[in-house]
Parts: sequence; structure tokens; C-alpha cells
Amino acid sequence: MDTDEMFERGIADAYRGEAHPFYYEHYEPYKRAYDQTRKRMHKTGSIPVIDVRRWALNAVFVVGLVAIGAVVYTFTTTSIIRPTKSKPTPVILPTLAASSQLLFATNTPLPVTPTPLLLREGGRARIQNTDVNPLRVRISPSKNATVIAYFRDDENVSVNSGPILADGFVWWNITGSSGTGWSAEHDNEGTYWIVPVP
Repeated sequence: MDTDEMFERGIADAYRGEAHPFYYEHYEPYKRAYDQTRKRMHKTGSIPVIDVRRWALNAVFVVGLVAIGAVVYTFTTTSIIRPTKSKPTPVILPTLAASSQLLFATNTPLPVTPTPLLLREGGRARIQNTDVNPLRVRISPSKNATVIAYFRDDENVSVNSGPILADGFVWWNITGSSGTGWSAEHDNEGTYWIVPVP
């Protein structure tokens, strides 16, 4: 660029209020024109073009925000907050006929829940789930005790005493058609061999 062009560019940038850093450092005509123009503007009180533009843009922005806020306020207060002026519609409740009037609960006691059947001394029981092998009855409540009798499925027995917990089983002393002895109530998997009956 020639000297006159740099000088003119310095004046233009001074009016805009921003110096070009490279030109300001490396071109003397640009720097001189920029500094002189800024001093003259400072003495005369003239406003740089760039400042006027910024002020105008800021003013337009503020006015726009105020206008948007006014529209939002007007919309919300008129259509949401203010109640409508229409009259309420009366609601007529139906009248129940005498035959369909509500009945209120009385103090009728609830039916008694039947007591679950449990094995107990002096009770009755039935043998089940033995499959093809009969239930072994032993001389004492131990899985190593001598077997003295066998009971098959659906045989009714009397419960004499128990329960006794031994060897990881619940034992009952029972009497059936083939004798009296001790038998485990169920196996380790929860299959019951002796079940109560009424």
C-alpha cells in the first residue's frame, strides 16, 4: 500500500474507534493519521462512527426486550391469570330411589377363619408322597435307628408324640396297621410324608 492509502485507512479506523494492530505497529503514515484523528475527535467532542452504531444497536436491543416482555405479560395476565366472566353452570345431583339407597355396614362379625391343620399329639394323620417305597418307621427318632414298620400312601395313622428335631429331620411317633415307631415328617426338599387330617 502507498503512503496516502495507509493515511486514509488510519483516519477511517480512528473514526471507527479501532486501530488495526499490524498497520499501527508497522506503518508510520497509518499510525500518524490514526493518532491525529483521535486527538482531533477528543478535542471537538465528536463521537466515532463505531460508537454511534453500537449505541443504536444497544438501544434497539433494549427496546426489543421491553416489547417482548410487555407482550408476554399481557398474554399471561389476560388469558391465564384473569378468570373468565362466564356464569357457572349449576350441577343437579341425581336423587336415589328408595330401593337403591345406600346401605351402611353393620357390626356383623366376619366368618371365623378355619384353623389350619397341624400335626399334634393325639391327632390323626395320613401317609403320602412315598411313591413306590413305603415310609420307614424306626425304633427311635434317628435316621440310623432300626426300622420296625412300614406305612404306605393313603394309610391313616395316629400321632402319639412329637415333634422331636434330630439328624436334621422333624420326627413324630405314629401308630399304623403295621406297628408303632418314629418317622420323619418330611424330607430335606420339603416333600411331606405325614400330613394332618381332621
